[in-house]
Amino acid sequence: MLKIVNFAIVTVVAIGLMTRSDASEANDILGRWVMTEVVYDDGSINQLEAGNFVDINADTITEVIKSYGNRQYPYTRQDKVLRLTAGDEQISWQIFSEATNRLELATPLGKYVLTR
Repeated sequence: MLKIVNFAIVTVVAIGLMTRSDASEANDILGRWVMTEVVYDDGSINQLEAGNFVDINADTITEVIKSYGNRQYPYTRQDKVLRLTAGDEQISWQIFSEATNRLELATPLGKYVLTR
């Protein structure tokens, strides 16, 4: 009986740790990211000047791009896919690469290279 109780406790703790890990992992991308460049499908690179950024909050993503203005989208996250809603349209952004101070997102426009 003691083995069953110990197994149950270990299982509950393990599930709790996995849930906490997933939640903290999802929060790792939250905050303001400076947009440094956009890499297009043809391989060309647009080096961006200062003042362009992406602000990722718990339920919205705001793009601030000097030449296009501010655009805010509600979104949901499932693993490495961010699903943005723009009017009636659903847009997917794929997390291509993620590190503490660097984030690369594959978007319909191209790959956004972001830094903190």
